[in-house]
Amino acid sequence: MPAFNDALDLKAAVGDHIGNRSVSDVWPRLVQMAETLLNQRLRTNWQVKDDTLTFTAGQADLPADFLEMIDVYGPCGYRMHAGLRSDTQRPGMSRSRYSIDGGKVFIRGYTGDKDILYYGVIPTISGSLSASNWLLERNGDVYLYAVGFEAAKFLKDVDLAQVSKTLLDEAIKSLKVDDDRQRWSNGIVRVAGLTP
Repeated sequence: MPAFNDALDLKAAVGDHIGNRSVSDVWPRLVQMAETLLNQRLRTNWQVKDDTLTFTAGQADLPADFLEMIDVYGPCGYRMHAGLRSDTQRPGMSRSRYSIDGGKVFIRGYTGDKDILYYGVIPTISGSLSASNWLLERNGDVYLYAVGFEAAKFLKDVDLAQVSKTLLDEAIKSLKVDDDRQRWSNGIVRVAGLTP
């Protein structure tokens, strides 16, 4: 898996991948389109974030980088380990029923603080050629093929788009394997029941 220091390294690699470096004028747009695609497809451990929201009359604003809710919990400082859901709750912990509409989360009639666990968007690298983020550093091939796919569509090169899409799908599969290892590598399995 290629390692890129920043968006400039990625830009050169994408130019090599598509065999055309003439996409400089539309580079930020191609990166934004690739990030939109990746935000639709990825839900990884590295995207898991937590925050405390203050509800007034049953509603609170979601964080600016909110992508998808994992859960909402009571205000006792509880944080899940490594983004994993737990079926057990500590004493005093209360799960909340909530709904989301637009940029707000609603809990009927609630006023006060609630802790949330959510997936955040991938930090963008489209604004600067010196920008980087966890995905570019960790799984740069995902970025390479996602931006390459968008560049191939821009160039109207169907064959290159198909090849880039296939390579992107394989890179995402590898990322998901890494994510599963990250989430479950320290897991303990206990078999319930009597032992002979």
